[in-house]
Amino acid sequence: MMKTEISSNGAAPFETNGDRRATVAPDYKRNGSVRFDGTDDRSEEQSKRSLFRRPGVIVAAAALAIAGVAYGGFAMFHSFTHETTDDAFIDVHIVSVAPKVAGHVAVVRVDDNQLVKKGDVLVEIDPRDFQVALAQAKANLAKDKATQIQADLNEKRALNLFSQKVISTQERDTNVAAAESSRAAVQAGEAAVEQAELNLGYTKITAPFDGYVTKDAVATGDYLQVGQTLMALVPPRVWVIANFKETQLRNMRPGQSASISVDAYPGLKLQGRVDSVQAGSGAAFSLLPPENATGNYVKVVQRVPVKIVLDEQQQMQRLLGPGMSIVPDVAVGGNAGVAFKIVSIAVILAAGVIVGAALRIRRIRKELT
Repeated sequence: MMKTEISSNGAAPFETNGDRRATVAPDYKRNGSVRFDGTDDRSEEQSKRSLFRRPGVIVAAAALAIAGVAYGGFAMFHSFTHETTDDAFIDVHIVSVAPKVAGHVAVVRVDDNQLVKKGDVLVEIDPRDFQVALAQAKANLAKDKATQIQADLNEKRALNLFSQKVISTQERDTNVAAAESSRAAVQAGEAAVEQAELNLGYTKITAPFDGYVTKDAVATGDYLQVGQTLMALVPPRVWVIANFKETQLRNMRPGQSASISVDAYPGLKLQGRVDSVQAGSGAAFSLLPPENATGNYVKVVQRVPVKIVLDEQQQMQRLLGPGMSIVPDVAVGGNAGVAFKIVSIAVILAAGVIVGAALRIRRIRKELT
């Protein structure tokens, strides 16, 4: 049986069979589309579904959880097997360059931050005064040698005459003593010549080793005194002094490997090893060490300097200077049992997250079907 219905909103009538589900045809002028009840209900149900009931979101959340568990487990494992501190600096033996003789500066051949080799001339002092002193010492030596020759002849003659009982014992002794004095004068003259030659050589101040010139404080024309600091020379071979807390030294031993980060070069990792641990805290060797036997005592965790030497990386060590901040990370290898337990717990948690996510997705699929 056919039925004809007229919509209340003025739409054209249409016919339906009695067995079919009724549909609504809205006015095209008002809505511009036709909606079928069956498909709209499904799309509306999907849009209203909870965010955490979607398989993709569950998988992503599980992946983030596993990553978090892995990172946390690694961080805890690292904290139990490594010791680190930010109270660490580059150290080096800084050598002060000073003259051995006084005089006016003739030439300065270096500048700040210049790399010099062993034996390179750094500063030249006016050598004329020392050349004159050397010539005078040589002349005195020649005079002393001539006097020695005459004294030796007199001694030989006096000994011959004394053997013939021609001269007295006193005269013989006088000639022998004069010969000995002349020989001593020649030795003194030779030492004076050698010293004059050394002083002349000291007018050229050379580098005692390879290094970088720093704090250059000399200029041409300056008058230098003996021992006056002219500049500092920094060798390229450096090491690390890390001030660890005394509670961090329980498992630290010489020879343990260390990873070193330099604040001046982010992302760069240097390798080194523990060389030695100072026999005492840093405060005990300070200018004014603490006196704990006086006043009120407050216990403070002390810091102990640890020397860390770098591996053979000469090119990188040339870029490091004394006082630069670094962060060492020493593999002490302690508490391995606790670290293994942490790793085991992390693996169990990750497996639990995976299983939970799989069960959740399976349950949601069953509900949808």
